[in-house]
Amino acid sequence: MFDIGPEKLLVVMTIALAVLGPERIPQVARGLGRARAEIRRLTSEVHPDALNALRNPRGALLDAVAEPRSAITEAVAQPRLALADAIADFKFKPPPTAPSSVPNGAPATASVLAGNASPDDPAFN
Repeated sequence: MFDIGPEKLLVVMTIALAVLGPERIPQVARGLGRARAEIRRLTSEVHPDALNALRNPRGALLDAVAEPRSAITEAVAQPRLALADAIADFKFKPPPTAPSSVPNGAPATASVLAGNASPDDPAFN
């Protein structure tokens, strides 16, 4: 990958020893080893998912979009249902009408239509 031969590795180690000193070389080597192991672990976790996405890109895309899509669908459906219920309630309520005649079939008087009639008024009977 990097094409580092034994000669180049010896030169790098000599420069590291001169720069860091013999007391810090083990600490730096330990840190580099841990970083390499962490990178390897992360790439091994991503690797199967990446291979699956390359083998079946449509399926991987649908899987990635499924959760946000269902959340958006649910968020849109709730107000839509509430609005449909409100419209249904509005459509089927009969409008209030003024009385056009009294119950016995006689025409209503002006006092009944205006709401000024008393309960003793014959137009109510």
